[in-house]
Amino acid sequence: MRRFNIIWYILILILLPLSILLVSGNAVLRVSATYVYHFNDSQVVSEIGTSIGGSRIADEITGYFNSFSGEEFQVYETNGDYRDPIFEETESLVMAKAKKILGWTLLLGIVGFGASIAVYVYLSSQVGRLPMRRIGFIALLCSIALVVVQGFLIKDPAVRNLLYGRFIGIDLAKSSSIRILLSSPFENTYVIFSSVLAVAIIGVLTYIHSSITAEKRLFS
Repeated sequence: MRRFNIIWYILILILLPLSILLVSGNAVLRVSATYVYHFNDSQVVSEIGTSIGGSRIADEITGYFNSFSGEEFQVYETNGDYRDPIFEETESLVMAKAKKILGWTLLLGIVGFGASIAVYVYLSSQVGRLPMRRIGFIALLCSIALVVVQGFLIKDPAVRNLLYGRFIGIDLAKSSSIRILLSSPFENTYVIFSSVLAVAIIGVLTYIHSSITAEKRLFS
């Protein structure tokens, strides 16, 4: 039985950190504040030759990522009686792939988080308070370590290029609007926002875990 529990220990040590990373990273890419901060900080919107403000572009991006619609990503600029698209077809394809990846990673994060809770509940009924307290804190420390490692990796251009080639794989010209908007230094904003959210989630889970596994006293 003890060997069987070790399998569950390993599972929660893997599932919890990964699910926190996936959920926090996914969440910050779905809120316009992330993009507005990046656009204001980098002033990249002025480089794509449009009169559309950064707030609207941020809303269009997050609206697309959060939509269940199959419509392609596009933002239109009013030009007299006409509406001119500011993104090319290849850019829309890039966003379509990004949306698909976000959808799958969100699903994996939610399933992983649910599985972590299920394993936690099961272990709580099988082992003592002290082992459960230890494994929980180890899992939370692993989560913090994974957040730190992610930050270093995402800031590495070689890693970003590898990930883009593996999961997107669509070549964009250097003058591409979406490339200008979402390339470096966007990774800095992503790392900051996702790390803050991940640490907040870890903080809440630490409090809950501490309360659940606290030593019960006859007199308080």
